[in-house]
Amino acid sequence: MRVSGRSIGGIQKAKASSAKGKAAAGGKASSGDKVQVSDAATLREMAHTMMADMPEVRLESIEAIRDALEQGTFQYNSKKVATQIVRNALAEHVWE
Repeated sequence: MRVSGRSIGGIQKAKASSAKGKAAAGGKASSGDKVQVSDAATLREMAHTMMADMPEVRLESIEAIRDALEQGTFQYNSKKVATQIVRNALAEHVWE
């Protein structure tokens, strides 16, 4: 979707055109804001681009881990798992 105006976080904010403000100032109120909705082909192209940027999922590895978990034979290092959880949480936090 495209909206005329400033871009904020990947989404564009419409320019403010207050009909009340124009009428109060003696001007003629008009609907000057415009919205253009992207067509389906553009949205598909954006989805394909986003999918290409995602890391590949190795289904064989996932299935092997799932099977090992079900059988109770999956081996893991709990310290590495905890460290990665903390790293991910710290990376997601906005530090100011």
